[in-house]
Parts: sequence; C-alpha cells; structure tokens
Amino acid sequence: MQKFMNGFVKGAYTVLLVSIFAFITYYSISNLVTGNYLSNSKLMIVAIAFYILIILALVLLTKITSKKIFFMIVTGMAILVRIGWLIKVPTAPSSDFQMMHHAAILATQGDLSFLKESYFQSWPYQLGFVYFQALIIKIFGQNVLILQIINILLNCGIAFVGYKIINLHFKEITGRIVYTLLLFYPAYIYMTGVLTNQFLATFLIYLAIYLYLKHDQLWVKATAGVLLALGNMMRPLGILLIIALVCFEITKWLTGSEKYFKITRKSTTSVLAYFLMLFLVNSALQVTHLSEYPLENRNPTWKFVLGLNDETVGSYSATDLSLMSRYPLGAKRDKLGKEIIKERIQDKPKLVNLMFNKSKKMWTARDDALMWGMADNVKLSLKIKNWLNAVQFLFYIFIVANALLAVFKWRETWTDGYLLKLMIIGYFMVHLLIEIQSRYRFFIVPAFIMLAAVGWVTVYEKIHSRQANDKKTLKEDIVIR
Repeated sequence: MQKFMNGFVKGAYTVLLVSIFAFITYYSISNLVTGNYLSNSKLMIVAIAFYILIILALVLLTKITSKKIFFMIVTGMAILVRIGWLIKVPTAPSSDFQMMHHAAILATQGDLSFLKESYFQSWPYQLGFVYFQALIIKIFGQNVLILQIINILLNCGIAFVGYKIINLHFKEITGRIVYTLLLFYPAYIYMTGVLTNQFLATFLIYLAIYLYLKHDQLWVKATAGVLLALGNMMRPLGILLIIALVCFEITKWLTGSEKYFKITRKSTTSVLAYFLMLFLVNSALQVTHLSEYPLENRNPTWKFVLGLNDETVGSYSATDLSLMSRYPLGAKRDKLGKEIIKERIQDKPKLVNLMFNKSKKMWTARDDALMWGMADNVKLSLKIKNWLNAVQFLFYIFIVANALLAVFKWRETWTDGYLLKLMIIGYFMVHLLIEIQSRYRFFIVPAFIMLAAVGWVTVYEKIHSRQANDKKTLKEDIVIR
C-alpha cells in the first residue's frame, strides 16, 4: 500500500509539473520567435551564443574551489551590473509604486491623510510596505536611490537563501547555479529601480521556507510562521504558502516520510505563529491609528472579476472598474462582484479557453519587467528594448526547460522538493482565476530556478560521468593492446 501511495503521489506531481513546464517552454519559444524582437537568422545566432555563454559560465563555477572567492566574484559582478543599470536607467516611481512611495513620505511627516484614499481603503494590505518604506526614509532620507540599493541587497538575499535551500540536499555546485541564475535573471535586474514590494516579500517568504526545511525545533517553525506573516504584510501571498506547507506535510505523511503526529505538530506551530503575528500587527496598527482596518483586501471579488474578464484575457479592465465603482466598498459591491463572477463562469467551454489564453499570457508572453523598469522617465531605443526583451526570453526559456528536465530526473529522497512543487502548482492554478500580470512571475522564479539547477546539474553530471567512463575504457583498451 505504501509503495502504491508513493508511486501515486510522485506520478500526480510529475504529470502536473511536466504539463506546466512543457506548456511554458513551448509557448515561450513560440512567442520569442514570433515576437519580432530580432530577425530569425539573428535570433538563431544570438540564442546559440547566449546558451554557450551560460553553459560556459555554469561550468566555470565548478572550477572555483573557494566559496569565498565564488561569492566575491559573482556578487561583485551582479552588484556592478545593477549599479550600471541604475545609472543608465534611473527609474522614477510610477503607478501604484508612486502612490505607496508618496504615502510613505507623508507618513514620515505624521500626515496620515492617505489612509482616506480609495486605494488604501480598498487594499489596506499595501500599508505594510508603505510603513517599511517610511522607516527607511525616516532613517536615510527621501532619496529613492536608498530604496533601490535596498532592492539590490534584497535580491542578493533572495539568491543566497535559494542557495541555502537547494544545498540542504544537493551538492555545492547546485547551490552556486541557483545563486548565479537568481542574481543575473534579467527581469530582476530590470526591476532594480522599481520601488516594488516584491523583493522584500519574496526574500522574507523564501527565508521562512529555508528555516522551516532546515530545522525541526518548534521555535524555528514558529519563526518561519512569523516570517511568512511579515512577507504577507508586504505582499498578500502568505495564505498560499500556509496551504502549501500543510499540503507538503500531508504529502510526507502519505509517502511515509514522517509520522502523523510529528508533521501535525510542525505545521500547526508555523500556522499558529503566522496568524498570531498577523493578529498582533493588525491590532497594533489599528490601536495606533496607523490603519483603520486590518492589513487585508476589502474588495475581495475585484481580482476575480478581472481574472475572469474574457475581453482583457484576465488583465486590468477600466470597464470593470467603472462597473464595480457604482457601489461603495461593502456588501453591495461584493454582491455585484459575485454576480459578475457567477455570470462569467456559466459558459464552461469559454471559461476553459479563457484559462488557456490567460496561462499563455501570464507565463509565456513578454515579461513586463522592462516596461516597469523604464517607467515614464526613461527613453531607450526600440532596438535596445528588443535586445533586452530577447535576452529575458532566452534566459527564461533556459530556466523552464531545465526545470522540466528536473521533473523527469526527480530524486525520491529529496522530499523537501515537494514544497517547491506545491508552490509552483498552487501559484499556477491560482492565476487561472485571478487577475494576471506577467510581472507576477517574480515571486515564483526562485522556485523555478532551484528546479532548473537540479535539472542542469543532473545532465552535466551524466555527461561528465560518461566522459570519465569513456576515458577509462580507452585507457584499459590501450593497456590491453
């Protein structure tokens, strides 16, 4: 029975992930070829040269024997690239990011009038990042460069945490590949100057995952829950991770990796710490009048209304905004939202087609990181934009294709990997229903890259092992002769 359950669980995960990564790989290649970023002949040459450079760079990582030297070289290069980007592309705050940054400046001056704005009335959960920025501004001043430098440090932090997570089970080289790919992932570089909450939220959540996987002590599990809550206060992803953690522990129980009592104790500790932290922070903010409401979504149907809009393929809709704004926040607007959602899911074939097209747009279309990175104040030629977008596509395809290989070459002993699988599957499925933007890939990219590193190293070691065996056979043949 246990053997059957192991096979069933592994098979279910494999089918889902192979479907996801094969879908992303195929349509990403298609969108790159048809996107007219470069002529077909030039694209072929660039792609070959680009992948040769990546492979050479990753192979060179195996030749650096000193960890210290490795981190100094790779981190130094990554920081220099980002500083160069900030000099060449001095991104000014725009859109929602400008609104949050302006609110942070007002908060440092004791002016909380922004709390009455419809944006923060609808989505109080954005206040977590506002007050984080306010703290930084209070200490270092209003120069946006400080916040952009913090983005660089957080990106390095995300890369290092990814390195530590993968090294819990795999060799040093696998961690080095994760670290390098995360530091040179083009979309992360393009977003360096954007005052987004994504860097901080992603860092906190993956740090929580590392602690959860690394240590069995209950106080560490509680700390992981607290970090998840803090990450959720920056960007509302916490509940997805809580569900993933619970499903992860259930998976380990089903496959016989751990006893029921042990997994219940661990997951319960993190979940309780998560909700307790949220309660304490929300209470503190309301008592001190820094927020009228808990850090939550007071317009709960909005993301689903947008996500089920066939005309915009699940993206923002000014028409939906006008429609929903007929009623103030509260029961009437929620009722209208539910009616719209119910109407939009009636036609099942149309709904399935929408989900398919949404997935193509969300996961395989051009990443909007470059658009956000340039904002309105930066002007680059169309030729440069096309080159930058082509590089982003090529890098992304390399990651998802290698992640696909990792799914086929999965090690049964790497039970921690089920958590990454659950995160990817859950994140993919959630965006079948809610509003999409290609920049929302940001959070799940570290999980993609961790799987990609496993896939690449598996292939590399197999080739290396075969070459070693061939040399051994050749030597034996020479001796015999």
